[in-house]
This record gives sequence, structure tokens and C-alpha cells, in this order.
Amino acid sequence: MGIEVDNYVPDTAADQLHHALSRKLCEGEFMPGERVSIRAIATQHDLSVIPVRDAIRRLVAEGGLRFADSRTIEVPKLSMANHRDVLFARIQLEPEAAARAFDHLTQADLKELVRLDGNVNAAIREGDLKLYMKSNYDFHFLIYRRSGAPTLLRLIEILWLQYGPSMRLISGQYDASALADDYHRHATDALARQDCEGFVQAIRADITQGMEFIRTADV
Repeated sequence: MGIEVDNYVPDTAADQLHHALSRKLCEGEFMPGERVSIRAIATQHDLSVIPVRDAIRRLVAEGGLRFADSRTIEVPKLSMANHRDVLFARIQLEPEAAARAFDHLTQADLKELVRLDGNVNAAIREGDLKLYMKSNYDFHFLIYRRSGAPTLLRLIEILWLQYGPSMRLISGQYDASALADDYHRHATDALARQDCEGFVQAIRADITQGMEFIRTADV
């Protein structure tokens, strides 16, 4: 995905493909254990295999993909050891990015966050996992991109590469009652009353809730 700051444009075909595939991983469009074909991606995006291989290698280095063997590339399967590491890192980095973003979030941003939270809630009610994953991603990264901390943002993006497919896999196991605590709403309410501590606490609680779903999933 590259660093998605305002006006960021990927430079090369490999950069653009890395950006597109990263977003798909973060939004759960690939599933754990799913195999990825370089030639199929090249055909789909009308590219030669060279930029596709470059983008795939970068995603492997970032943990979003893995080599199952010398010829097979796949999305990593859910690992409890990796879950613990990802949770630890997310809890450290994402609330910090939210705290740094707080003073830079505008009324227009607040309005958009409320809209995105509405989309998340509608997706939960309707069982629309694609909309849920996309809206959840957009909600969090609208905040993190306002942090003015590109290094933090890049690290968070890498964590989401590893988190997205697993969260997509288990999202269908939970109904709306499992998400009774709308921490996105807590975050927007805190932002509206200019309560930075409450805002950051809501983001931290939302991360913990999502990772707990992965930990207890029947997989």
C-alpha cells in the first residue's frame, strides 16, 4: 500500500500493484491459506511478471504473503503465536497514532468517521462482510493518516497486512450481539467533545475486541 498520505501516488507498476494488493489483504479480500498466482495477477492487472514478482516479494517480506514452497505463494494461515505478536504491536502503535492524530482531525473528518461507523453497523446488521472490512479499514486509517507520523503509519499498515485475512475469516462467526460495544461510536463521541484520552481509549478497546475475536475463533 505504500505510505498512504495525502497526494501519495505510487511511482512504478510494482509500487501500484503492491499498493492494490496490500489494500486487498488489509480488507480481507484474500483468505488465510489462499494461494496466489503471479501469472494470474499479471493477467488480471495487464502487467508482465517482473513487476508482479517485485510486489509479491515485498509482501512476503512484510508478512502479508509467504512461500509455502519454492513455487507456491499463499496467504499465511492463522497462528496464535503471530496473533499475540500482532496484538502486542497494534496495542502499542495504533493508540499512539490516534493520540498524535487527535488535534489534526477536523469537523469534516468527524463527519466522515460517523458515516463510516454507520457503514460498519449496517454491514454487521446485513451480514455484508466485504462492506464491514472496507469500512473498518477506512475508519481506522482516516485517523492514522492524520497522525503526521509516516513511520508509525507504515508499521501499522504492515500489521494490518497480517491481520486482515484472519479477521475476514472469522468475522462470519459472530452476529451483531457480539459487537454490542460500538467502540467506533465511543471514539467519535470522544472526538466530538474533544476528549483525547477517551478517544484513544476507544481505539485501544476496539483493537482489543477485534483481536479477541481472532483468539477465540473456531478455526
